[in-house]
Amino acid sequence: MPGTKTFSIKMADLPNMVDAIFAGNHDDPGWVEMNVNDKGRACVDALFPGGHIAWSEPGVGLPADWRGFDINVPDVVAEIETALPMDITGGADLDEAKPDALALLLAVGVVRQGGRAAYLHEGHIEIALPHSGH
Repeated sequence: MPGTKTFSIKMADLPNMVDAIFAGNHDDPGWVEMNVNDKGRACVDALFPGGHIAWSEPGVGLPADWRGFDINVPDVVAEIETALPMDITGGADLDEAKPDALALLLAVGVVRQGGRAAYLHEGHIEIALPHSGH
């Protein structure tokens, strides 16, 4: 894939590189675990202007100032208006989407809000950054 760079980092360093981390739940279709710092929380909240996310403790190993929430993306999209980048789905049925694809949808949404996001894809962490225009 053009523009893709591969590098290794320690998982403990990931929160210093991104504002949000998304992981689709492979055992419970539709659900995505979201973990965010303050900027990531503002970006995710902006994706769901008609809703209220009850942020709670972050996932294991994340800094104490991060917050977490599990979201059923297809159900939320069906119930409220969102600012998710639905244009990237090609009209696909979110109920049929793979967990990693739902995590990517949220990550792209955060990037479009100006944040930096990571998502789990086939067992690897992918990092999505806002386009710098350079």
